[in-house]
Amino acid sequence: MDTLRFYFVTWNVATKSPGQDLNSLLDFPSQFNRNKPLPDFYVIGLQEVKSAPQNMVMDSLFTDPWTSTFNKILCRQGFIIAKTIRLQGIILIVYTQLKHVTHLRDIEAQYTKIGFGGLWGNKGAVSVRFNIYGCSVCLVNCHLTAHEHLHHHRVTDYNTIVNNHTYHVTETTHILFHDYVFFIGDLNCRLDHPPDESPSAEEIAAALQEVEKDKYAALLKYDQLYASQELDEAFVELTEPEIRFPPTYKFILGTDDYDLKRKPSWTDRILYKVVPNNYENITLRADCLSYNDVPHYTVSDHKPVVAVYTIKVQRLLTRSLMADVPRATRSMIRMRTALVKPADTPEDEAGTSTPDVPEGEEEEEDVCDNVDGVFVSDEVMANYTEKTVEFAPVVRIWYIGDADFRTQCTLSPDVEINPNDWIGIYDADFHNLDDYIAYEYLAKVSLPHDSPESGQARTITLSFPVGSGVRTPGFYRFIYFSQPNNEVRSVLGISDPFEVCSKEDALVTIDPCEQASTSSSSGKPTTATTDLFTDFTGLDVTKLSRHFSNDLSID
Repeated sequence: MDTLRFYFVTWNVATKSPGQDLNSLLDFPSQFNRNKPLPDFYVIGLQEVKSAPQNMVMDSLFTDPWTSTFNKILCRQGFIIAKTIRLQGIILIVYTQLKHVTHLRDIEAQYTKIGFGGLWGNKGAVSVRFNIYGCSVCLVNCHLTAHEHLHHHRVTDYNTIVNNHTYHVTETTHILFHDYVFFIGDLNCRLDHPPDESPSAEEIAAALQEVEKDKYAALLKYDQLYASQELDEAFVELTEPEIRFPPTYKFILGTDDYDLKRKPSWTDRILYKVVPNNYENITLRADCLSYNDVPHYTVSDHKPVVAVYTIKVQRLLTRSLMADVPRATRSMIRMRTALVKPADTPEDEAGTSTPDVPEGEEEEEDVCDNVDGVFVSDEVMANYTEKTVEFAPVVRIWYIGDADFRTQCTLSPDVEINPNDWIGIYDADFHNLDDYIAYEYLAKVSLPHDSPESGQARTITLSFPVGSGVRTPGFYRFIYFSQPNNEVRSVLGISDPFEVCSKEDALVTIDPCEQASTSSSSGKPTTATTDLFTDFTGLDVTKLSRHFSNDLSID
């Protein structure tokens, strides 16, 4: 059984710019706790990012300051932007560790406008759905109708969102059809006391001062979200961990003092849903490790709220395609599918997992073979496998302008090639799945005659015409995308880094000893270590600017 850790942030930033350091919001390991594991996914949901009508054209061309700041922080820690979607001031950004990228399947985004009767996106929701290790996940960030007396509008908003967000994946056409759903955002739910005993904002603030040990049940029993759940009006399918933090709205900007023009309320929430018994061989579950506000941020009249969850996914150990490749040529292809380490598997000092089986014994129910270092579970393979693409390593240096700029890859037997499938060229240290440098569609390839039903792996060769390849020396990767339509895509494979040089570099005389020592290395680019505590002194700013686009413009 494997688990993935998700770190959620929801924050109404009140049209302000980032004015405080955001590293502590993301709870990175400190110098006193270097062994603290990073999450597998960061999910950032923002509301009221400045989006005035006169700024909409600029917003469509350039990254907003909040997204740029989060990108700089998380991408420098090695996270990849899997998907971003924005609806005016509502933004959802999904970051993942690189090792999970080749297991992202059927990524799709959706949005719903609910402002001014569905005509304007100042209120509404955005969502991202994907499959990961055989389980479906849907992430929703929303900003519902404001004001205490408009609770019935928020009920309508919620039901509109869960009904109107539809997806192309057959098994999960709606939000609530997914194995895991996380519903975050500024839900704008307020405290709604009976008319004959409704306290003022001052009285609520005074009551909060008397709360002991974060026990807010006496106030939360008047929370509109809880009331709508009890009446089966909205949020019925969702669960929320116990709230042990004070109301996150409304504060005087730059202070920790409530603005008593509004009743203090828990408007910013993180809820979830899990369907535990969707599969015969596994019981799914989501465990909340923490659910808190982050009170020291004062740039907005809302406090950010964060939560950490672990979710269980189907154990996946993928059989290498090497079984279908002659042994003499196996050394030319390396498995690129990242494997998630089982929770009960020990790890050696090098960070590689090894099966916990006593010497001389074999597991009866889950027998594992070792094919070129890839462990295969017969029981798991009977329940769940993944479509994969493996790239042959580029064994020669490519030169800019080469007419024969090509790659070869092997498709697992169950991969169906769609007309829109494509292979992109990326920086070796890419940080965003949208940041391709060049691409070519598989439709232009002379495909093998074997069909997926033949049960045989297929090898294809893709050429990049002159002018469509890279134009800057450096290290790059290939990424294979399956894209059955324009809205849905899956990452099936990532190549090892390969080098591209200029023709002038080919004329430089290389010391044979230096060349020999270089050729014995791994062939990967020499870059700064990715240790969390390493600075970026000496990093090539020109190359870094390609990684972060215009993000370096933020102070």
